[in-house]
Amino acid sequence: MNNIDMNDNNDRILNSNDFEESQFVKIESLIKEEKNEKIAELLLKGRDRDNDIQKKDYLDRFLDFVIFKLKTGNFHDINHAYPTKRIADNELEGKLIQLINYHLYPDIVTKILKCFTKNVNNSDTNLYLANLIKSDGIIKEIYNTFQLFKKDIFETDRMKRSQNVKNIQQFDLEADVQFSSPLDAACRFKYILEFIALNQNVMHIYTLNDISLSKIGIQDRQSRR
Repeated sequence: MNNIDMNDNNDRILNSNDFEESQFVKIESLIKEEKNEKIAELLLKGRDRDNDIQKKDYLDRFLDFVIFKLKTGNFHDINHAYPTKRIADNELEGKLIQLINYHLYPDIVTKILKCFTKNVNNSDTNLYLANLIKSDGIIKEIYNTFQLFKKDIFETDRMKRSQNVKNIQQFDLEADVQFSSPLDAACRFKYILEFIALNQNVMHIYTLNDISLSKIGIQDRQSRR
C-alpha cells in the first residue's frame, strides 16, 4: 500500500461517523503501528476541518478513543477519594501520554478543557484522563480555567455568568444555563487539580490553597454589601 492510500485510509478511520468499538480497534491499530510524529501530523491535519465547532474533528475523536480505553481499563487506587483507571496496555498508554503531553500540545488543550467542562453527569471519569496529563503547560491551562470559573461565580448577570463555561463547552450562548454553572465547573476543575497534585509536584504552578473554594461564601457576601 503506498503512502497516499495509507493516508486516505487513516482519514476514513478518523472521519467515520460510526464510532463504535469496532472503529476504536482500527484507531488503536493506527496508533500502535505509526510513529507518534506521524500520528500527530494526521490528527492535527484534521482539526476543525469543517470550520464547524459543533462537529467533532480528529482531535475530538482521538480523545473519544482515549477515554474509551480508560473506561475499559483497570482501576488504579491512588486514593479512595480520587478513583481513577489506567489503560490495561502499558505500551499503548505510554504512547498516548507522549501524544497528549508533547506531540499534540498545545492544540489538544482546548479539547481537554472542553471534555472536562462538558462532563457534568459523570465527572469522576475526568480523573481517568487527568491521570495521563504530565505537561506543565496543560496543567497551567487547567488551573487558569479553574480561576476563570471561580471569578465568574460572582457575576450578577445570569447569562454572562455562564458565558465562559459555555464557550469552553462549545455550547450556544443562548442555551439553557443548567449545565453551564461556573460554580459546578469550578468544583469539577478543583477535583481534577487536587488529583493531579497527588500524582506530581505542581507547587510551581499552584498550591492547594490556590484552589480553595471555602472562602467563596464570605467573598460573595462582601461583594454584595
